[in-house]
Amino acid sequence: MADFPYKLDKKLIVIPALFRGKHGDYGAELILDTGASLTILQPLTVQALGFSQQDQTGYSTVQSPIGKEKGFRISLPAIECCGKRVESFEVACHSLGLHHIDGLLGMNFLELFDFCIFSKKQTIRLG
Repeated sequence: MADFPYKLDKKLIVIPALFRGKHGDYGAELILDTGASLTILQPLTVQALGFSQQDQTGYSTVQSPIGKEKGFRISLPAIECCGKRVESFEVACHSLGLHHIDGLLGMNFLELFDFCIFSKKQTIRLG
């Protein structure tokens, strides 16, 4: 097991990830969100990966401060994050209102591993 650095953006943990899309790999920055059951990507990120609503595997609804927001789910060929790779990875597509972040890394990725956040060292470990 290795420790992977993260950066803080207004006290939010930002982790680099690599997604496999229809046209190759796409490097993304994700906020670690243990309160999100699914990993969520912004519409522009999904588009950059070569996917659209026509590729959806189903609908998605998230609860936000302004109410329920509808989106869709897609299955990506793979995600790599913190030294771990997951094939056939489902994400939801929703606008997050964050222009400099590609999405949220949710529990559907994190629950596959034991993980520990070392806040003083600003690192995360996945086992």
